[in-house]
Formats: sequence, C-alpha cells, structure tokens
Amino acid sequence: MIRKKLGRVYDQLTDTPSDRRLRTLLITSIGLLIVSVPTVIYLLELSNYPGDLEATQLGFDGEYIRLCFSNMSGADVSFFIMGNLVDYLFMVSYGTLLFSSSLILSRRLRQGSLGRKVGYTASILGLLAACCDGLENVFLLSMASNPIDFPSWLAIPHSLFANIKFDLMYIVSAWILFALAYVVVRWILKPRSPVLTVSEVVQSRAH
Repeated sequence: MIRKKLGRVYDQLTDTPSDRRLRTLLITSIGLLIVSVPTVIYLLELSNYPGDLEATQLGFDGEYIRLCFSNMSGADVSFFIMGNLVDYLFMVSYGTLLFSSSLILSRRLRQGSLGRKVGYTASILGLLAACCDGLENVFLLSMASNPIDFPSWLAIPHSLFANIKFDLMYIVSAWILFALAYVVVRWILKPRSPVLTVSEVVQSRAH
C-alpha cells in the first residue's frame, strides 16, 4: 500500500511541477531569502533576546526561555514576536529552495534509479522541514504572548519540532550537495564530440 502510494508520488514528481516552474520557484525562493533573512535578524536584534539558539530551540527547557523573557521589556517582546512572524516568510523561502533544487537535481539522474527516488524523497523532506519550523514557531509564539506565565510544557513540542527541522534540513542539504557534485563531475567526464573545422565539414559533405 505504502509502496504504491510512493510510486504514484514519484511518478507525479517526474514532471510536476514543470522544469520551467521549478526554475521560477528556485529564483523566487532566493529572492525571498535575501529579503527575509536580514529582516528576521534585524528584528531579533532589536528584541534584545538574551538566549542562544541551542538552549532556546533545542533545550526542551521552558524555565530557560521564561528567564530570557523576564529580562526583556514589553517592547523587546513585541520585536521578538514580530521577528518570529516574519520568520514564516523565511520558512517559505528555504522550504521552496530545498524542494526545487533537490527536484531539479534529481531529474538529472537516471529515470527509475535509486538516486532519483532518494532525491524525490529529499524534495518532500525539504517542505516537511519548513512545516516543522512553522509548528515550532507556533509554540514559541504561544510562550512569547504570555512570557512570564506560559506553561513550561510548551517548550517540549517547541524543541521537538526544532530538532526534527534541523535534522531534515541537514539531510536534504547533504543530498543536494552530493547530487550537485555528482551531476557536475558526470558533466565534466562526459565524452564530447570533436569540434570540426569548416574545411573538415566541407570535405565530409563532399564525400
């Protein structure tokens, strides 16, 4: 049952979206990254959030997050919330980038090969990583909206989705780098027909 469903998904990803649309998605995602990344960084810097990435996102520690919020003013928390709302634009951009680049590279591999199937799976995981990031932010924003009295258990699903997100991002990124290297090396080593001079073309036609 699962194998048949995966087969249908792989068949659909063979030509949907089209190569032209994938290139458009790739270029658009890069543009969104250029806009979203500095905006998120700027807003989070304005928030003066004292915590670090590892302890906040991966620590499963509600008390640590509460302590960080307690050292922030109301305006700081507002900037923090704004930064995490704009972060959804970043999620869309990198999810689209991982999906489109993985799918573009996968289609350069042999039809029906294991590599192509792995690439199709990676493209889906790229979107899943962005979805996990979105769910992670739901719990973080829930804590930020009630920075002192939020339930500590909210940090557990928050960090759970953060860990899954990072794992998926690393897996998909590694696949993209591997596939890109393979495609480039194959192109370099591909035998090419010799370029004929004008006189050689004339002579071949004469014969």
